[in-house]
Order: sequence, then structure tokens, then C-alpha cells
Amino acid sequence: MITTTSQKIATLLAVLVVLAAAGGIARAATSKPSGMSQAEYRALMARSAGLNERYRLGAWKGVPEGLSPAEYRALTLRSEALNKQYGLGKWSAAAQTHVPRGFSWGAFGIGAVAMLGLVLLAGGVVAGSRHSRETPRVRTS
Repeated sequence: MITTTSQKIATLLAVLVVLAAAGGIARAATSKPSGMSQAEYRALMARSAGLNERYRLGAWKGVPEGLSPAEYRALTLRSEALNKQYGLGKWSAAAQTHVPRGFSWGAFGIGAVAMLGLVLLAGGVVAGSRHSRETPRVRTS
């Protein structure tokens, strides 16, 4: 059986490990690698930014060619404002109608009746074609 003192110690140790790991990750993300000069680090960052732009990664993800992320964001905000002003897109009256989320029993009933009609029609065609066929009679005169 674990005592409350043991639980408190284990919790404290777990918190310290998490904080140490988080601090190490934050420190690694904000500092340049060891053994690299400031100029080399700036060159690496510039190259990385250029590759992100070329392959549309990071801030460039989803941004069309010829636009910067800031220009694309401005265009998106302007478009949303115009849609809201004129009642288009998600602000249209059709988009604001309440759609029930339950099972549509009416549509199920229509489909079931149509399927039953199709089965009866196919059965009638099969039964009619069997009775209309007569075996050929051979004349023996």
C-alpha cells in the first residue's frame, strides 16, 4: 500500500521531470546550435525561411503563389467581411437554417417503399416471362 507521503514525493518528482524537459525543449528552440557562429546561424535561418516559402511550409502553408502570408491573411479577412456584409457563405440565410441531426425516417420510408415497388415489379416481370413461354409442339402428321 502506497502512503500519502510516497504519493506526494512521486508527484513532486514527476512535476520536476516535466518542468526540466519543458525547459530544455524551450531552450533548444530559442538558441542557436553550439559550435555555430552568429552569421552561420542567420544564414541557416534565411535558408530555412526560403525553403519554407518555396515548398509552402510553416507560415506559407495554404498561401497561393505570388502572395505573402500577410497579404493572404488580409485578403481572407476582407473576403470574410464582404461575405458577412452581403450575407454570403456561412452568413447566408440558407446556411443559417436549422438542420436536424437525427435519423431521417421520412427519407428511409420513401426509400423502403421505392425498393418494395422495384422488387414487386421485378417479381412480376419474372413470373410473367415464365408463363408466357410455351414449349414448342412437334407436329406428327
